[in-house]
Amino acid sequence: MTNFRETLPPPQSDLARDALKDPYVFDFLGLTEDAQERDIELALTRHITRFLLELGAGFAFVGRQYRIDVGDDEFLLISCFII
Repeated sequence: MTNFRETLPPPQSDLARDALKDPYVFDFLGLTEDAQERDIELALTRHITRFLLELGAGFAFVGRQYRIDVGDDEFLLISCFII
């Protein structure tokens, strides 16, 4: 929850809210609203694999759930690829 609407005029408050809003839209995956994280991961992996195959040579699929450590925190990147 933010206080953008109370502290900023409408154009700026909308921009500030949109800047922090989750920008990911996965409608192209064709999943229903009850899809679990695992379903999204599998669908994204399939989609990215097909996409990379269409691009041809010079692209590499690094893997699913690639682990990175940042300070004391551990993160899993889903479907990493490099160009």
